[in-house]
Amino acid sequence: MKDSERFISIVNTAIRYCKWLIAILAVAIACSGIRVVNNSEVAVVLRFGRLVGDTREEQVHQPGLLLAFPYVIDEVVKVPVGRIQEVSVTTHSASADPTYADIESTGYLITGDENILHVDATVKYKITDPVEYALHSQDPAAVINGIVSGAMTSRAASKSVDGLLTDQKEEYAGQVAAQSQEIMDGMRLGVEIVSLEFKSITPPSSLKYHFDQVNAAYVEKETLIQQANQYREKVVPEAKAAADKLVSEAQVAQHDRLNRANDHAAEFYGLFQEYQQNRDVVYQRVFREKVSRIFNQMGGKIVVPEGQSTPRIFLP
Repeated sequence: MKDSERFISIVNTAIRYCKWLIAILAVAIACSGIRVVNNSEVAVVLRFGRLVGDTREEQVHQPGLLLAFPYVIDEVVKVPVGRIQEVSVTTHSASADPTYADIESTGYLITGDENILHVDATVKYKITDPVEYALHSQDPAAVINGIVSGAMTSRAASKSVDGLLTDQKEEYAGQVAAQSQEIMDGMRLGVEIVSLEFKSITPPSSLKYHFDQVNAAYVEKETLIQQANQYREKVVPEAKAAADKLVSEAQVAQHDRLNRANDHAAEFYGLFQEYQQNRDVVYQRVFREKVSRIFNQMGGKIVVPEGQSTPRIFLP
């Protein structure tokens, strides 16, 4: 076979393989528009970069088989709306064991009382608007990281270092989440923060001992307060019960004494009215009753002999 014939044969073979390759590529491109949307996803179609559909129902494609134009025409963006996403915010955390000598090489926050803290946080979020998420979020993790980092810096400027290390963590997290959410809504990211948690809030290692002492004192204070509250909850009800008992007994005694006083007063006024009507008789009767009661209490006896006016007193 001559060289020219061999060359023609090679060219024809190459052309034949190129036709098959072109055909395979054409089929692959034609089938590239066939997509399967999983249960935890929805899909948004961009045709030449523009969103397909006039309403949210037309723009958002639910789970199932999705038929679109080939990839060169339509871009299918899958949005994981059914999953909680998570972003680690380490902008202000310490990558090593920093001291004041190399603090500038690590991330940190400055508190309102001009102290330095390292903060490592985790943000969990969910997608609420898949269309805005697909159109405005090229790198959502990076965007959310930057927004939350800025909010952490802003809100830390109004907090004390002792508060962030002890009892103001939850308040700080809520303020950071609220400020971050407001910024995300303004940027139309289509996401909602579910939770913001701090993995660690620590001071630089050169001050760690002193901060640990502060934390220990705070814990001791809270323990003593809790013990005092428990003691109060025990003692106060007991004291109140004892006071109520004393008051009740005093009221009963008051009632009895008033009744006796009223009885004595009624008896006195009755006797006084009789005395005004017949003084001698009442005087003699009361005198005999009193003297008799006295001698009865003494255990003695009075005997008046017949025909005599002078009594004889016999004592046992």
